[in-house]
Amino acid sequence: MEIKVRRHQHHLPHEAKLHKIDTSEVNGKRGGPMELAQLQLRVLHKDDDFVVLDKGPDERMDGAFDVTLEKALARDFPHVDKFRWIHQLDFVFACAATSGVLVVGLKKEATATACRLFREKQVQKEYLALVRGHLPLNPAESVNQSAHACTFSKLGLFIQDTEDLERMRNQQRGSKAHFKMPGYPRGVRHGPNIFAMEQAELLRKSNKRLKEDNLCSKAKSLTAEELAFTQLTWHGLSNEEKRLFSEKAIADKQRYAREFNEFLRLETLRLAHLHKYESLAADKSENVNEPLAYIFDAPIIEPHQSLKVFRMVVGKESNALAKQSTTLCFVLGHAIYDGEPVSKVLLRPLNGRRHQLRLHLAHHGFPIVGDVTYGSQDDVAPRMMLHAWRIWLHGSPTDQERYGDLYFESSDPFEAIVPSARQVCTITYQKDGKNQVSNKFVDSSAKVAET
Repeated sequence: MEIKVRRHQHHLPHEAKLHKIDTSEVNGKRGGPMELAQLQLRVLHKDDDFVVLDKGPDERMDGAFDVTLEKALARDFPHVDKFRWIHQLDFVFACAATSGVLVVGLKKEATATACRLFREKQVQKEYLALVRGHLPLNPAESVNQSAHACTFSKLGLFIQDTEDLERMRNQQRGSKAHFKMPGYPRGVRHGPNIFAMEQAELLRKSNKRLKEDNLCSKAKSLTAEELAFTQLTWHGLSNEEKRLFSEKAIADKQRYAREFNEFLRLETLRLAHLHKYESLAADKSENVNEPLAYIFDAPIIEPHQSLKVFRMVVGKESNALAKQSTTLCFVLGHAIYDGEPVSKVLLRPLNGRRHQLRLHLAHHGFPIVGDVTYGSQDDVAPRMMLHAWRIWLHGSPTDQERYGDLYFESSDPFEAIVPSARQVCTITYQKDGKNQVSNKFVDSSAKVAET
């Protein structure tokens, strides 16, 4: 039986071709329910537009399997014609799946609104994870100096700056305000544009143009070949001539990508120096009565679908295929799990790259417990310890009036393994102009700070 995973929304990442799998054999190896009747949905919220689930680590969303969330939803809500996935949680196999909050659309219009918020980066999400090793509470004490840090009081500024740069990166061509910024690169020129510019350059240097400007001494007479070139149109060129201009356009696009990445790098450094939210010096952080966040900002490259590889890699900023990715990480506590040290961390992705959290943590030497893709192949944990904890779809006032408060939170599944020594919240959830959940942290001495 061939597995077909439906993608109802175009903003979700495309799946490579899946191989034929015996579903009975797969279900036999799973740690979850063997029969659909055993799968009990944990509903966090239900209204006419959305149903929000607390997905388990061994539950598939859909596909040609006997036990899926889609079939369980159809069983429990038979009056709903169609369930629409707004986002997804990683599921490689039963012991390498992400649990947590999963928002499902019940109506087409409501689903379109939620997907628009995802595309416009108006969604804030927080994850909980257990990672291998004792990650220091203070980034200044970490031996891995490749990770930057951000003080909690400047967290709002850092998130705003990062999101502004991300929007600029998504726009690419930028706006008129961007072009006025010092160092902003010249835009990309396509084949017809380059062709027209070369024609204009020849005419500018010709006798006719220079005579009008009284610059006959610098005039250059056009040859018969050049004169014929200035009288051509793009559609009058041969395929070979068009190919040459297309190659020039490709080279110009590569030039723009290099200059744009360099501009973003310098702009990031400028904002960090201006707002002073980065600090790794121990003598500066000892007197700060607030937690420091790790900043993981390694660019991510996704292999081409034809390679049938579902493992992302860290690339260089100079690589045009590398997508800049930033993750905030707060350490909540430490413990010993299965005889080895582990740390519980709160993760806030500022981008939506595939496998971003798993790759960033593994790249900095602290893989997620149970992640055999980016961690150790010998990891025998019963599940991948990654949980989607909170999500807020920050809609406009009109969206909030129509769909209500799209803020959802699940319980902490790792509290019994690693008790939290402090509580941190990076989401600013607003209702009727008032903060309902503000940026705050609570340490072991019950001191509370808000931004």
